[in-house]
Amino acid sequence: MKRLPVCLMVILPLVLLAAACGPSPEEVATQTAAAWTDTPEPTATPVPPTETPTATPVPIDLTAKILDEQGNPVAGASIVFPESGNGEAVAADDQGQFAWTDLAGLEGALAVSAQGYFSAEQSLSLARGSNEVTVALTPDPYGVLPAQACAPGETQLYAEDFQDGAADGWQEIAFQTMGWGMAEYPDEPGNTVASLSSPEHAFSTLQGFTFEDAVWRLRFLVDGRRTLSFNWLQTGQYQVEGQQVDDSRYQVVIGSSGSEAHRLTLPVMNLTVTRGRGAKAQAWHTVEISTYQGRTEVWVDGVTTMGYTDPQPLPAGSIALELFPPEDPATVVYFDNIAVCELSAPFVTMPTPAP
Repeated sequence: MKRLPVCLMVILPLVLLAAACGPSPEEVATQTAAAWTDTPEPTATPVPPTETPTATPVPIDLTAKILDEQGNPVAGASIVFPESGNGEAVAADDQGQFAWTDLAGLEGALAVSAQGYFSAEQSLSLARGSNEVTVALTPDPYGVLPAQACAPGETQLYAEDFQDGAADGWQEIAFQTMGWGMAEYPDEPGNTVASLSSPEHAFSTLQGFTFEDAVWRLRFLVDGRRTLSFNWLQTGQYQVEGQQVDDSRYQVVIGSSGSEAHRLTLPVMNLTVTRGRGAKAQAWHTVEISTYQGRTEVWVDGVTTMGYTDPQPLPAGSIALELFPPEDPATVVYFDNIAVCELSAPFVTMPTPAP
């Protein structure tokens, strides 16, 4: 019998020992199952949805065009649009337009007025974006349009026709004191005029205006017997050669039998400088009193009645209506269509025919 080599005799027991020390069949099965189990994937973090931005509303814009019946722009027309956020009147430009942007609402109304026209209102129903509205004004037959107030080459400085029931700048007339009032002239329904019926000495001065080289136009009628004083370039409180002047003016006095003009610098001087014809009662007359470079002229119904060149012209001033006590206490005097226009050349008459 052959013997195994010694090395085998040593190795074989070790192998058997190693086999005996290996994992059991259950352990092998467990390890095998673990090797084939899927590894769970990580959970994704939710992404919040993207918010859709809110669209910016299209702004609401409005352009108003103020035109006359012939389609011509009415420059300077007064527009009141409370829904614009401003309840005060705004003035149309030379093209008769005014524009608002970014209005708050789609509904509203315009109230439009202009010298010599009937007032008008326009309701609005707007859309987002640009809007345009046209307001056509109708002439008032008793109003004074700018083209009628001043002649070509003249510039309107002031106008009042009393048709809106107001008397801009004439406090005594506006508040109806000292016998002043405003009402329809009896023979002209629809024509509102200023009137004075007081038997006392009365006056009214235009406040807030100063004129120099200009012409003053107005219509007047004396129903009865009373002398009128049209005070032109009235001012005061200045010094002349060291003397205090409290009241200076050219005083144009017109009665039915004649007229005269005075140069007043009170209390220093009261000079009669010229005389002319009068204006009969019970009829409408248009008087024009102008001063240009020291030359003062008075025209009645398109005919010159007086003229005077002052070697020391009076300073700029306002206008005033003054009435002396009447010869007949029942006398009523009416005034209408008052306008002042700046002159850039010697005066040329522009009579306004009586209706």
